Amino acid sequence: MASPSYPAHPRPAGTRRFRKPLNGGLDVPTRHGWFQGHDGTRLFYCVEGEGPPLVFCYGMVCSSLHWTYQIQRLSTRHQAVWFDYRGHQNSETPADLSTLTIPSIAKDLGCLFDELKLPPAVLLGHSMGVNVVLEFYRQRPRDVAGMVLANGTAKRPLETLLNNTVIGHTFTLLSRLHDLSPRLFRGFWRNYLENPVIDAIVGIGGFNPHLTPPEDIRMYVKQISQMDPLVLLNLVANYDSYDATAWLHTIDKPTLILAGENDDVIPPAQQELLHQLIPGSRLATLAHASHCSQMDLPETVNAIIEEFLERAGISRRAEAEAASPSRESASPTTPPSRSRHQPSAS
Repeated sequence: MASPSYPAHPRPAGTRRFRKPLNGGLDVPTRHGWFQGHDGTRLFYCVEGEGPPLVFCYGMVCSSLHWTYQIQRLSTRHQAVWFDYRGHQNSETPADLSTLTIPSIAKDLGCLFDELKLPPAVLLGHSMGVNVVLEFYRQRPRDVAGMVLANGTAKRPLETLLNNTVIGHTFTLLSRLHDLSPRLFRGFWRNYLENPVIDAIVGIGGFNPHLTPPEDIRMYVKQISQMDPLVLLNLVANYDSYDATAWLHTIDKPTLILAGENDDVIPPAQQELLHQLIPGSRLATLAHASHCSQMDLPETVNAIIEEFLERAGISRRAEAEAASPSRESASPTTPPSRSRHQPSAS
């Protein structure tokens, strides 16, 4: 199986301090290792807790930090599984950079399912992770028990990124700069992201800086600066061409869609489109939340996810209730609905 050595980038605990620990103050069994992706690339995974499996997929050039508050909470009742994409954090960068694609990452996820012999699981995706989850469903629908799609889009994110088409042209320019001088471009990348002003820019653009601690934002920017910018440039091209709209109507699994009311990266209209195209899906829009709604309002998001898992009959509590002859079993599907959540509703 995998190497037992300690990962260079373990899951950050996050800097929030809650009155009541999200995990109830309990330690959960944790194991990690490496597995081979579909082309032999060495990839990292971690499993925290026991119970029905939840598989977490983060966004482009992100990390487990983006789901850390959900993993802390949900691993007390579930087997929380996360992995690092090719070229991200603890995983190797593939020899062939053209394999940095959504379908390729979804194939890697299939290899992880086979490695761990996972039963059908609920997949949780944030931002580009939404596309990874959707593509995995397209490739292996029988391995999906349900989906949580947070702040994502079904198609061409650069068309609506920051409500401005200029962003797409910016990535084209960055790619050309790299082609002219890869060494100078890498130096520019690190120096640019180490500028304290960038923390503020990222905080305003990707988070609600009034809700997410500045230390978490700073940690995220540091992680980006340590990554090879070629990973971003190669992923962006494929990410922007990905389009699942033609087959979303075929999805027959319980699906929860999360939107941030103030998401300027992937605007809420894109989550509304997902909700309209996926039969029986539920849309929850979080007031005051940004693109990283699960980091802005972790307790609220955790409560929404837990409610969804129970209504879908997936949580350990729902399984216990279903096994009890004195109680009615949980509904196997989540009826279409939408809601708008205030931060105080945790």
